Amino acid sequence: MMYNDFPAHIILRELESDNLLPAILFRTARKQCDADVESLARNDQAVLGQEQRLKIEAEVQKVIDKYGFEPHFITGYPQYNALISTGVGAHHAGQLLIWRLLLEELMSRGMLRLLVATGTVAAGVDFPARTAVVTAHSRRGSEGFSVLSPAEFQQMAGRAGRRGKDAVGVCVITPSRFSDARVLLEVSKRPPEPLRSQYFAAPSTVLNLLKYRNVDDLQYTVERSLGSFLDRNGASRLRQQALTEQEGIDSDTSLKGEKLKKAEKRVRRILREAEELEQRQEVSLAASLDGLRNLGYVEGGSLTEKGGWAAELCTSLVLELGEAIASGLFDDCALFELVGLVASIAGDPHRPYFKLKENPVKPDLYKAMKDIVNRVHDLYKGPGLSEVEVLPDAALTVITWMDSETWPEFAGLLRLSGVADGDVARLVGQTADHLNQLTRLEKTHPVLAQSAKVARSRLLRPPFSETLLVVD
Repeated sequence: MMYNDFPAHIILRELESDNLLPAILFRTARKQCDADVESLARNDQAVLGQEQRLKIEAEVQKVIDKYGFEPHFITGYPQYNALISTGVGAHHAGQLLIWRLLLEELMSRGMLRLLVATGTVAAGVDFPARTAVVTAHSRRGSEGFSVLSPAEFQQMAGRAGRRGKDAVGVCVITPSRFSDARVLLEVSKRPPEPLRSQYFAAPSTVLNLLKYRNVDDLQYTVERSLGSFLDRNGASRLRQQALTEQEGIDSDTSLKGEKLKKAEKRVRRILREAEELEQRQEVSLAASLDGLRNLGYVEGGSLTEKGGWAAELCTSLVLELGEAIASGLFDDCALFELVGLVASIAGDPHRPYFKLKENPVKPDLYKAMKDIVNRVHDLYKGPGLSEVEVLPDAALTVITWMDSETWPEFAGLLRLSGVADGDVARLVGQTADHLNQLTRLEKTHPVLAQSAKVARSRLLRPPFSETLLVVD
């Protein structure tokens, strides 16, 4: 495997001998980060002296005091002893936010020798090191491995060099069959990726805008959006390409028969693509409005009564939650059932969740939620519909946390089932956010809003406190 080609203790030793610490060591997977830290903790050559260990402990206490952390969440963390003994930490999305925040503070204060991290630290955290170590020219995504983009590589390499401390930053490539310096050199020479619009006519966006505007206003807004501007420019380039090719066809007297037909067909296809691209944003808005009409949120160009209260739900699950509310699914639910049903559609289908207990939510409720998800999928064909599955294990995970007396009790269950703390933090955060949206319905659905408020407060306990819980 890639990280066996250059073990962390060799990388640490070589960097230290050349005075290139502190460093960020980028790995492609969470397990690699954790394995590096564990292997260094077992390596006598990587262990710090007593004086340096005491300095790190003192600095950890300062961070605890600064943020008001409960100490046992830090000192009881599985990698705490390795952190103190080696001055090395693993940073990835599978960990609790408070642990990642601790590592970031220690790195910024110069107390860590090596931070082993996935690409999330490159994209989302602003602290540099003297050296950045890249161990792969590709990254793992939802569709497998792909070569790093110029922006991704620049984010990693750009962490090298501390302003005011280093005259130059150093980016090191560790060669292996998964890390080809020639590929990364080619990536570094590519131009920046083009600016792209992130706007799309998602259901929650359209509903929210219709509270204050009519459909004509929406179309006007879409026509003047960055997305439409970029699409018009792209369409102009395609038309120019078609014109150039048509001129070539007209001037080439040797083109006859089948070759001429193929060339003319290509020009027509390019012109058709230009037309579709130019109208893409308007077609997208029309599809969104049609889907909202099919589900009864919009009539003509205005919100219905149902659309009026649903517009208060600023969430990607607005249609699923809106249909659940309209169908009365939540009306007679106990608090744990409300939490479970919301959590069941808030989870990531690709993540494992806790399953070592009997699920307290009745199967009929999950079936009803599945029917709602399927109905939304059948009637709404517009953009912005989330990939939603009903996940009973996600529901059980959140309910188990809500009923747990302490974090150590719950964390022990997670480790028995192989579930990452950070994945649970993300799930709890998403569930709490969706519940928070339900609290906004106090005028139209006061009982549901109050239940959602109570449920949310039960979820946002340390270490998932509201002031710290950030969904990645």
